[in-house]
Amino acid sequence: GNYCPTSPVLRQQMAVFLLKAFEGSDYVPPDCTNPFFDDVPCSNTFAPWIYDLASRGITGGCSGNLYCPTSSVLRQQMAVFLVKTFNLPF
Repeated sequence: GNYCPTSPVLRQQMAVFLLKAFEGSDYVPPDCTNPFFDDVPCSNTFAPWIYDLASRGITGGCSGNLYCPTSSVLRQQMAVFLVKTFNLPF
């Protein structure tokens, strides 16, 4: 029941935030069937969201075949994610 306003946003949480903001609060991504990030197996609760975001070209991961799901999102990274998700001019 806590909001935790000073806690960082993790990359896996960010995937859900962006897709729900773009598609609507009822949006549910397709199931994970072809994992290509070594650190995001389909068993990860956030995997469908992460792979949906990647399939849209919004993220390519953090390095090589990694997504870094439990890393915090930096402000500069969030700006790029927002521009790509909402096709904003930059």
